[in-house]
Amino acid sequence: MSDHLSLPIRLPDEEDNRFERLAILTQRVANHVLEDHWTPVHLDGIADASHQAWKYFDEHEPFEELDLYLPSRFRRCILQKVGETLRSHADRRDAFQSIQSVLPEHKIRRIHRRRIKEQLWDDGDYLSSGYVDILIDQLTSYYDRHGAYPATYFEMQDCPEYDSGVLPFSADDGPTSGQAVKYQYDADSEMLIIRLKTPDTPSPETRGDWSWTEYERDGYEAFHELLSYGDLSAPEFQLSRRKTGDAYYELSFPVEVDQIETNDDVDCVLALDAGMRKDMTAVVVTDDGEQLSQPHFIQFTDRDGMRRLHRERTRLNDRLAALRRDGRSHTDEFAHIQSEYERVNSKIRHKREQLTHDVANQVLALALTYDVNAIVHEDLRSLSPPGDEGTLSWELSSWARREIIENIEYRADCAGVAVERVYPQGTSRSCPRCGSTGHTCKSPDHQQEHWWGGHFRCDNARCGFEGDRDYIGALNVARVFFSDTDELDHGFTSSYTGDCETVLAGRSAGERSAASRSTSELASDAGTRLTFGSGIVAYEPDQAAATAGGGSAVIAPAVAVPESNADGSDGRGPVVQQCTRFIRCATESY
Repeated sequence: MSDHLSLPIRLPDEEDNRFERLAILTQRVANHVLEDHWTPVHLDGIADASHQAWKYFDEHEPFEELDLYLPSRFRRCILQKVGETLRSHADRRDAFQSIQSVLPEHKIRRIHRRRIKEQLWDDGDYLSSGYVDILIDQLTSYYDRHGAYPATYFEMQDCPEYDSGVLPFSADDGPTSGQAVKYQYDADSEMLIIRLKTPDTPSPETRGDWSWTEYERDGYEAFHELLSYGDLSAPEFQLSRRKTGDAYYELSFPVEVDQIETNDDVDCVLALDAGMRKDMTAVVVTDDGEQLSQPHFIQFTDRDGMRRLHRERTRLNDRLAALRRDGRSHTDEFAHIQSEYERVNSKIRHKREQLTHDVANQVLALALTYDVNAIVHEDLRSLSPPGDEGTLSWELSSWARREIIENIEYRADCAGVAVERVYPQGTSRSCPRCGSTGHTCKSPDHQQEHWWGGHFRCDNARCGFEGDRDYIGALNVARVFFSDTDELDHGFTSSYTGDCETVLAGRSAGERSAASRSTSELASDAGTRLTFGSGIVAYEPDQAAATAGGGSAVIAPAVAVPESNADGSDGRGPVVQQCTRFIRCATESY
């Protein structure tokens, strides 16, 4: 089997005017074709077509109303783009039709989200959680406006519109015979030569209004290394933005690489639990219940920055809405605020991408470090929002869980690590040591039950086990995976690593960060505060110091290990070489 990794190659800034014309023309033509084909008949037709999406269409008819000269392969690439969009909405329409049968007679509330997903699970239908959550949000918005749910998908979903000129070249004729893009990589000079056909005017009328331009690109170390594992595939032309909101253009090349075969005999897993306060908690468990690793918390370091940007975007959006109500959407003030809104939105998008990629890198680094057979996570349909679902914590949790898991699956395929899901219930309220029920409270310093508390206490007086709620959830995900059904097997329990003493990590330490406190203060607070930023999971050969494996996502151990730990480790586990390149390597102690 094979998979594709993406390699974006930035095009020269001095040719931005030429690339902008191509992007604007692509957006204009693609929106025209999509609007003409936004019908139930075409959704049915594209869903039934098993070949490349562009082959569903007539190559000439969709463009007849346009007074433009469009090269044949440019037209094919446009049709491929539109066809992929229609196929996506055909899938969403199927999900909508399944959801219709389980909708309540009133507005969807928080509890109904869970019931809808459970009903779909019981019916044996597997629908992407992303589709379900997006559709529920759309249905809720529709109900707010109309007081009833739509009878058809087209009542709820307007014709989509492309807001940028992304152009896939997969319908072209290949790297050397392409009539829209050509590319060749010279391994000796480590040079990528690209020839791209672009319009000379915003509205080309003849063949002469299109020109080929050649570009040479080099200096991409990661590009050269990745090409040693696979071959280039047809690129995608796209607009990207810097954090400031400024635009630039690139060709994103898929590189086809062989997947490493996974092991069907799974006896050791990295179990994951995605929490509201932490992006991911991970622990290694075997099929006989032995816990092989200290539990690890993985946390994006700039959530505060995301919250600040979220508040700024909300403030700007409110100002734009007020100007629209006052009939001032044509003013310079509106244009200025709109520009600021787009700039903030671009920063949020970059941080989202950074979060999901970095957390996924950390998870894969741990999987390779401990040489597990599989990564196991909770099925996303079991996601249940907290009481304050309107806060950013819920927004982060709902979209981040999906994207993190997708990034983990993408990386794990390349590394030969299986990714499995389970659909458990009660994972945060069942004791992994004795199997009894327990309760959650606000922190290790509290005893009173709190439904969304972050700390677990076992109600069995003989056991008395307690720990971080997300750590408990991760252990129980492993228990469900190794049971015969999608339920907790209370005869299968977990144990701590070896016989070493562990000290539970609490949240009752002072407010100052670890960086601002003395060594003696830190020592006296051992096990009382989770300090992100010191976790070490990645190590490059010949590198002077080990660094975090995922950039801005860092790891903290979920327990503080006493100094008497037999192997002298600090609880963070061994390191892995070249983990960000997704290559399984031997590990060494740090």
